[in-house]
Amino acid sequence: MTKPKITLADFAKSPVLQEHARKSRAVARALDESAEVLPYAKTFTSFEFEDFLSQLTPKRFELLRLASKGRRSIADLATAAHRDQSAVSRDVAKLSQLGLVKVEVVTNEGHGRKKIVMPVASTISINAPIATA
Repeated sequence: MTKPKITLADFAKSPVLQEHARKSRAVARALDESAEVLPYAKTFTSFEFEDFLSQLTPKRFELLRLASKGRRSIADLATAAHRDQSAVSRDVAKLSQLGLVKVEVVTNEGHGRKKIVMPVASTISINAPIATA
């Protein structure tokens, strides 16, 4: 049995996929035009980069990795990481401040609300020359 192919019509059915396609086209155009800066990419100065790396601790990176496996609540992340929920909440707030995740507040049936953590990107690429010519 063959897998069904994804077509452009599939993207018309979902606002999330439409947004993804729009951003993908913008990046593709920039690549075709050999743009110096790609849309939706974040560029740091050396000072900002050093600060970014100092704040992306191993525990925060682990939360980012766990969040990339699907939509997870802060409680789910805390359980998966074997950490206290309040510490995970603080780390997720920092990851959000760094622009690595977004947090969506949703209704938790019968229990008020919960925060769902979603990564903003699937990769972090570093291109940092360490010597000048």
